[in-house]
Amino acid sequence: MSTLGRKASVARYNRESLISDDLIQSINPEVYQRKYVFEVAWEVVNKGQSFVSITFLHFISNFIKMTSLNITFFLLVGGIYTVIRTKAASAVEELGDRYILFGPLNEVCMRTEVDVAEPTNEALKRTVKAMREHGTKVVFGRWLIEGYPNVVLFDIGSSAWRIDSWKKELWESCNIGIPVHDTECNDAVIFGALVAWFLKEVSELVLD
Repeated sequence: MSTLGRKASVARYNRESLISDDLIQSINPEVYQRKYVFEVAWEVVNKGQSFVSITFLHFISNFIKMTSLNITFFLLVGGIYTVIRTKAASAVEELGDRYILFGPLNEVCMRTEVDVAEPTNEALKRTVKAMREHGTKVVFGRWLIEGYPNVVLFDIGSSAWRIDSWKKELWESCNIGIPVHDTECNDAVIFGALVAWFLKEVSELVLD
């Protein structure tokens, strides 16, 4: 694919993301080939569970703003289930295994929609291992849709015991308070924290 075609393709499925077209156009093709594209959405391998939380968006964006890492992560906050499935093939064609989807673990959907496997990329493998060693259930595999994209699924329940510390961090970093009995917000905090944790771990390994 030509450089022009590559940039146009990337811009197409970043149109509703946090990345401007100007930034896409400024990327050196050689640098671009070393970048990961992570798409984060509640609807990844989670049909019928559409959920968008401003708490989750704040937590992730706040992590990125506070992180002074010399590596670029394209964080795309995805849309509904059908939209994600539709664009996955184009994303994989363009980016290959550098395109990775993050979602919450839905055991029922996972059993029928994911070819579970261990990551072959060393940084991803070590990150998954590190999180598992700290008690978080993480499933890695290929989503059985067109394009066969990589997915990382986080079991929210396995990390629920960390909720108080993550709420404290959220409050101290961006002054967002979470009601004790608000299940949706609590789930968003846990999911957002797990995504941020994964990105931090893998970025440090890539930089080593």
